[in-house]
Amino acid sequence: MALPIVTSAKYSTVIPSMNKKVEFRPYLVKEEKILMIAMESKNQKQIVTALKDVISACVYDKIDTSKLTMFDIESLFLRLRSKSVGENVEVSLKCTECSHPHPREINLDEVEVTEVDDESKTIRINKEIGIVMRYPSIDDMSKYSDGDLQTVDGIMNMMVDCIVTIFDNDNVYNTKDEPRKNVVEFIDSLNSTQFAMIAKFFSDMPSLAYNIEFDCDKCSVHNKLELKGIQSFFM
Repeated sequence: MALPIVTSAKYSTVIPSMNKKVEFRPYLVKEEKILMIAMESKNQKQIVTALKDVISACVYDKIDTSKLTMFDIESLFLRLRSKSVGENVEVSLKCTECSHPHPREINLDEVEVTEVDDESKTIRINKEIGIVMRYPSIDDMSKYSDGDLQTVDGIMNMMVDCIVTIFDNDNVYNTKDEPRKNVVEFIDSLNSTQFAMIAKFFSDMPSLAYNIEFDCDKCSVHNKLELKGIQSFFM
């Protein structure tokens, strides 16, 4: 006789970069094991692969996880974790004045992705020339270590990855149709102000964010903190 199968509840959420509603189920023990093994490895690529695999297994709608942005992956994982393990997590916050630790409980369902502004993807370099950007996908991010993205070469390569088109008053040039060295030469031709405009696109990229305030138990200073990125909620 076959053993009974436990059915999973069904929930819905929105993929932020696409504004697309999808349905999902909580992750199961078999998927939690995949996540735990990946986290224990501390290997960035293995962790990314595990997150993609678990999201693919739990989201009913057909999505290409390789095309999702990092903030899409973080948002989806947070919703999965909330419905699979529980909405509340405890984080340890440090006073900005004296560094005294303050444990606080946060409801993950209250954590949102900062506004996705599609207009920011179009950057006017000058009156004649502009570019259209895209947010880096999870596959883009997995090519680089945190250290890579602290170097000029790493930042340059990420920019090249994420420029979709370059346009002037007469033509639109799709970077997929251009040799990579041509796009690199285009960025090299920018002045520092123009380069900073592209860098700002990345620094302003949407992310998970949660604002919290508390008075320090030790020095009484009033703290206003913004937690950003998924690591802030599991520290």
